[in-house]
Amino acid sequence: MRLIFTTLCVLALTVCAFAQELAAEGKPRPYAPSSIPGEKWKDLQLKVVKPKGEHDLLKALDTAKRAGKYTFIQVGRQNCTNTMQLWHMLADGRVKIPDNFVYADISRDDDAMRMEFESRFALEEDGFWLPYVVIVGPDGSQLASCAGRHTPDEYNALIKRAIADYEGTPTPAAKTSQTFSDKPFAESAVPTPEGCEQIAVKKRRGEHDLDKAIEDAKKQGKFLLVQMGRTNCTNCQKVWNMIGDGRVKIPDDFLYADVSCDDEATLASFFATFSVTDSGRLYPYIVIMAPDGSQMEFRSGLGTPEEYNAMIEKSRADYAAPAP
Repeated sequence: MRLIFTTLCVLALTVCAFAQELAAEGKPRPYAPSSIPGEKWKDLQLKVVKPKGEHDLLKALDTAKRAGKYTFIQVGRQNCTNTMQLWHMLADGRVKIPDNFVYADISRDDDAMRMEFESRFALEEDGFWLPYVVIVGPDGSQLASCAGRHTPDEYNALIKRAIADYEGTPTPAAKTSQTFSDKPFAESAVPTPEGCEQIAVKKRRGEHDLDKAIEDAKKQGKFLLVQMGRTNCTNCQKVWNMIGDGRVKIPDDFLYADVSCDDEATLASFFATFSVTDSGRLYPYIVIMAPDGSQMEFRSGLGTPEEYNAMIEKSRADYAAPAP
C-alpha cells in the first residue's frame, strides 16, 4: 500500500511539473535584467521608451519565416545607453521598421538567447559595443548587421540596403537583375567530420537552381559565378563569408549561383556543363561561366579573396580579348 501511495504521489508531482512547463510556454519571454551594474557606465542613463518587441529569438524568426517577413534583431542590455537610444529611435519613429518586418528585442544577458544568436549570425564590424543589430531575410538568411551606436539615418539605410539586396532591386551600392527560384539549398548528406571547425555564416543571396542560373546568365548576357559546396564544409563557409561581406566583389555584370553538391540534379547539371580542371578533391568548387556559356575559370578548395577577385578579372579580360 505504501509503495502504491508513493508511486501515485510521484506521478502527481510529475503531472504538476509538466503542467507548469506547458503554462510557462504560453507566457511571453521576459527581457533578462542586466548582469552588469549600471554604475559601470559613466554615461547618461535615460528614461526608457521601448517599442514592443519579441524577446524570444527563435519565436521571432519562426514567426517571420511563416509570414514571409524580414526580422530586425536588436541585442542589447537594459542599462546600456546605446541600447536605450536605439529603443527611443524605434519608439518615436526616427528609425522606421517597415510593416513587413518582425522586431526581435533580445537581451544580451539571457544566456539561452545569446547562444542562439551567436550560433546563427556574424557581425560585419567589431562587435565590442552594444547594441548588435542584424537584419534577416524572409528565408532566414543574414542580410546586414552593425554594432554599437549609430544614427537614425544609418539604421534606416541598413534596412533599405538589406531589402534591396534581398529583393534584387537596383541601388547605388548594389545593382542586380537576378531573380531567384524557391529551390532550397540541400542539406549535407555527409556528417560533420569530428573536430572540423564550424563558423557562423553570412551569405549573399544566390540562385540554388543551377539550370535556372545558367539560363538567366545567357539570356541577360552576363557572366555567372558558381559556388558549389555543402552546408557543413568549413571552406564553403569561409567563401560564403568572403562574398557576403564584400571581400570578394561580384560585379554588376555577374550573376551568382550558390548550389549544393548534395542535390543530385544539381551535381549532374554541374558535371554536364563544366569541367573540373584541377584535382577537384576539396569543396567549394568555384567556376566562372562567360555570357556565351563557355567556361572561363575554375578552382577547387579554399582560396583567398585576392585569388577569387583575380579569377573574376581574368575571366572578363580573356572573354573581351579578340579570338586568335
